Amino acid sequence: MRRLGYLDHRFERFLLQDALRPRQPAGTLLLLTAKVGLLAGLALALTLSLALAVANGNLTASPLDLIPLFLHLFLPLSLATGLAFLALCGMIVLVIRLYHVRRIEALSLAMALAAGAGVLAFALRLGGEVLAEGRLWQVAGLVLVTPPLIYLLIKLTYNGLLTLAIRFTDAAPLGRLFSRRWIGFAILAGAALLVLPSLISAVSAAHRSPAPAPAALPTGPGERVALVGIDGVLPAEIDYLIALGELPELGRMAREGQVFSYRRKREPPASFWTAVATGVPGPDHGVTSLDSFLPLGMKTALARTGPLRMWWSRVEVPLGLAEYRPILANRRRAYTVWELASRGGEPGLAVNWWATYPAEPIPGLVVAHGAYGLLREGARGVVAPEGERPAVAALAAETAAGPPDPRLTAALPAPAAASVRDRALLPDRFYREVFSRRMTENPRASALYLPGIDIAADGWRGGDVALADLVRAEMRETDRSLARSLEGVGTVAVVLDAGRRREGGEGRVILWRRSGCSRGAKPVRIAPESVAAALLRALGLPQSEELPAPPPGCKWSPPPVVVAGYGLPRRGAPAGPEGVEYLENLRSLGYL
Repeated sequence: MRRLGYLDHRFERFLLQDALRPRQPAGTLLLLTAKVGLLAGLALALTLSLALAVANGNLTASPLDLIPLFLHLFLPLSLATGLAFLALCGMIVLVIRLYHVRRIEALSLAMALAAGAGVLAFALRLGGEVLAEGRLWQVAGLVLVTPPLIYLLIKLTYNGLLTLAIRFTDAAPLGRLFSRRWIGFAILAGAALLVLPSLISAVSAAHRSPAPAPAALPTGPGERVALVGIDGVLPAEIDYLIALGELPELGRMAREGQVFSYRRKREPPASFWTAVATGVPGPDHGVTSLDSFLPLGMKTALARTGPLRMWWSRVEVPLGLAEYRPILANRRRAYTVWELASRGGEPGLAVNWWATYPAEPIPGLVVAHGAYGLLREGARGVVAPEGERPAVAALAAETAAGPPDPRLTAALPAPAAASVRDRALLPDRFYREVFSRRMTENPRASALYLPGIDIAADGWRGGDVALADLVRAEMRETDRSLARSLEGVGTVAVVLDAGRRREGGEGRVILWRRSGCSRGAKPVRIAPESVAAALLRALGLPQSEELPAPPPGCKWSPPPVVVAGYGLPRRGAPAGPEGVEYLENLRSLGYL
C-alpha cells in the first residue's frame, strides 16, 4: 500500500491504518464510522452554518450567530453522516460477501462518488435560498467553498470504505485506477461546473444596498386609491360570474378599466401579497415565509432553512433548543402604498393585509392581519391606533353573533360547518364591514384583503357544487360591499388570486381609473409588483427606481420626480406574547 501511494499523506493514514492493525471487524467498523462522522460533520456544519447565515442575513445583522449555529448543527450532522456511512459500509460488505470483487478500490470509489453526488444535490437545493438573500461576495465565497468540500467528503468516504474493504477481504488494492491528482481535479472540476450557474445567477442578480430614504417626497396632483385582494378565486370563476352579471361592480370596473393577468410564483401568501402592496418582489421586501426559528444563543431568527426545516421543527423546538416564531411586520423592509400615502398626514386605511401584525400606527386606521381571531384572544397590537380598538372589537363581537349559514350546514357536518364559518366566512364579513364603514372617512389610500374563500376551500369536503355556490355567494357580498365603499375613489386595483386552490397558477388584476383605461381584447400579462407602482403613480407620488413602471393601457401622469428609493421602514422588535398568539392564529387558519 505504501508502494501504491496510499500511505503518503497523514489524512489517508488516519483512516487506512485501521485496516493494518489486528482488530475485530466490528471494532474497525465502529471506529471508522466515528472518524468519518466527526470529520464529515465538522466540514458540513461549518459550511451549512455559513450558508444559513448568508440566506437569513445573520452575517450582516449578527455575525456572532455563526458560533451557536455551528454548535446546533455539528452533533446532528455528525450522527447523520455517521449513519449514512454505516449504511454504505453495509452495502459494500454485502457486495463483498455475495460477489468476488477483484478491484476493491473501484467499488469504494463508485460508492464514494454516489455519496458525493447526494451531498451536492443537497447543497444545490439549499443554494436557491442562499442566492435569494445573500450579497454577492457572500454567495461567491460559498460557491468557491462547495467544490473543495465535495472533494473532501468523497475522499473521506472513499478512504473509509477502502479501509473496510481491505479489512474484510484481507487483500490490498491492485493499484490506483487514476492518480490522486487526476481524481482530485476531476471531482473539483465537476463540482465547479455544477455550481457555476449559481455564481452566474448571483452576479446577474446581485443585491444592491437599499437606496436611502429621500429627505422629502414631492407630490403632484393625485387622487384617492384603493387596493383589494381576494384570495382563493380561480380566473374561470371570475370570468363566469362577471359574464352572468352576478358581480355588477366588478363587471363595470372590468369593462371601463383594464384586466391584466399574472403568473404566480410558488411562494408563501405573505410574500406574494406583500409584493403586491409594496411593489418590491420577494425576497427583497423581507417577508419570505410564514414562520421562522430562533435557535438558542442566536439573535437573528432563521426564516429560510431549506431541507433543514424538519430538524428545527420536529427536534429542536420540542426539545426547547429553538423558539418557533411567526414572521411579523418588523421583518418587512419596504413601505406599503398606504404607508407612503399617509406620510404627509393624510389618513390611510389597511384591513387584514399580510405583514401588518403588530399594527404600526399611521394617520388613519390599521387593522392587522388575522385581527378577527386575535381580538377574540385578547392579543395586543391588533389595531392601530390603540384608541380605535374598542370600536373595532365591538364590531367583531357583533359579527360573531350572527346566525348559522344554511349553505354550510347543508353541505358539511355540523363541526366542519362551524369551523368554516368561524375561520373563513365570519372574518371576511367583519373585514368587509370595517372597510365599508371606514371608507366614509375618505382615506387617501386604502387596502382590504379577503382570504375567506381560500381558507374555506382548503380541505373542503362538501362537494364541488356546494363550493361553487359558496364562492358565488361570497363574491356577491364582496361586490356589494365594494359598490358601497368605493365612491369618490379615483383608482381601484382588485387582485384576484387562486391561492392554495391552484398554487403557481394564473391570477387576475382589474385596474379601474376614473380618467379611463383602454381595454384590450385579451388580458395583458404584468408583474404583480406593478400594481403598487400604479397606485403610487395615481397618488401623485414620485417614481422609485426600485419599482417597475405602472401597467400599460391606462392614462398615467408623469411622476413629479424619480427617486432612487423610498428608504427602509424603521420598526422596533415587538415585545410580549404577540408572536405566539399570531402563530396560533395562522395555524388555526390552516396556513401552518
